[in-house]
Amino acid sequence: MVLAKVVIDATGSASIAAAAGADCIYTNAEHIAVQGTGLPPWEPGARYTNTDFTFIDDLDAIDAWRSFLTARKKFDDAYDLAQIVDSRERRQIVGDFVLSPSDAYLGRTFPDTIVRANSNFDSHGFTIHPMFLLKPPDHEAVPCYVPYRCLLPKGLEGILVTGLAVSAHRDVMPVIRMQPDIQNHGYAAGVAAAMAVQANRELRDIDIRALQQHLVEKGNLPAEVLAHEDSFPLPQEQVERAVASLTDDFEGIEIVYAQPEAALPLLRQAYTSATSEEDKLAYAHILGIMGDYAGAATLADAVRQRQWDEGWKYTGMGQYGLSMSPVDSLIVALGRTGRREALDPIIEKIAQLGPEHAMSHHRAVAMALEAQRDPSTARPLADLLRKPGMTGHAFIDIKKVMTSIPPSPVDTSTREVSLRELILARALYRCGDDDGLGESILREYARDLRGHYARHATAILKEKPGRRT
Repeated sequence: MVLAKVVIDATGSASIAAAAGADCIYTNAEHIAVQGTGLPPWEPGARYTNTDFTFIDDLDAIDAWRSFLTARKKFDDAYDLAQIVDSRERRQIVGDFVLSPSDAYLGRTFPDTIVRANSNFDSHGFTIHPMFLLKPPDHEAVPCYVPYRCLLPKGLEGILVTGLAVSAHRDVMPVIRMQPDIQNHGYAAGVAAAMAVQANRELRDIDIRALQQHLVEKGNLPAEVLAHEDSFPLPQEQVERAVASLTDDFEGIEIVYAQPEAALPLLRQAYTSATSEEDKLAYAHILGIMGDYAGAATLADAVRQRQWDEGWKYTGMGQYGLSMSPVDSLIVALGRTGRREALDPIIEKIAQLGPEHAMSHHRAVAMALEAQRDPSTARPLADLLRKPGMTGHAFIDIKKVMTSIPPSPVDTSTREVSLRELILARALYRCGDDDGLGESILREYARDLRGHYARHATAILKEKPGRRT
């Protein structure tokens, strides 16, 4: 046993913090969104190789075994294979502060900034933050201040967590997870730990300004952070201006999600007083995504009037922008109103779907229906899953998996069909199931060699069909 006054968990997956009892976030029943993982080939002299063709659970030895076996087969002409799993998303702590996408977009300042990160929302998969259901991130780089509190596991003393395991919403991680930024907050953690030991203080009691001054002198931080305080909460006038501008392609939506309690009454009023159908639909759309029923009738009419659009097929490498189509987003908004009249337009859309349609359409109807969990929607979901080609995509038998490995280093085909099946089965199970179909699919995925799928399915099966936990 090694005893220390301060421990820095730089495992990248909060392994030490989790063992100490820290509250952590990882794949669970909530969603199956994971940034794509690579396991690249290596050629002598190569300076850069980037892959994204699977999901790999860093904490699952069986998944790691599966990944190395399939990668060696995929790249059987290569000189060698990478020695470590190239995951972009891992287990994270719940810290004293949880950084959000709104914080990044609004340039939120903090009194305890230790890193100024800068990257874009290179999401390597689909996003889940409700703001992105309305206005998806684009390719533009976003500077983002990262506070010291993101490294402090809530409720624990004597430990700092760095790397991919810091406390932040998963959708903002692409902005703060680039190598220079990871190195910078690792350095800051080391200095903070040394300061705590030398001053015989707890990590939460160190002189933050002294730490920042040191980081400024090293060139790691701009000098202006020394005068920063928390720029939130935003003034009420700014929220009012944001609500007024939302009809212009959801301009200001990040402000609405920064302070939803202040925005909701204004949104309801704006919906009621809107004079054009376009503006009325825009406000109904936002309200629906936020779980408010005020615009349910407007949303129901909009969904009925629209045909399925192109949708979004699963994309990992190079994924910027939308991961749901406009029609998908309207359907999710309609479902989240919680109104019974929302169901019929969604059921009509389900009847038109099949395996030839993009994954985002299937995800949209699943999210919409599981928001209400009405038993009357179980049969339409089951009918969709019973169509040819919709099921049977779990990875159970390694021998079978090895016979059909797509050659592309950025393949998305297996994730497209597996995610589609699993997400629909989840919705079916939560809506009460139909002759046990949803449960049987989930039990297959609970045995999946891919750890994230197995974790998600296992967590859902702990719920009772049709019941909220």
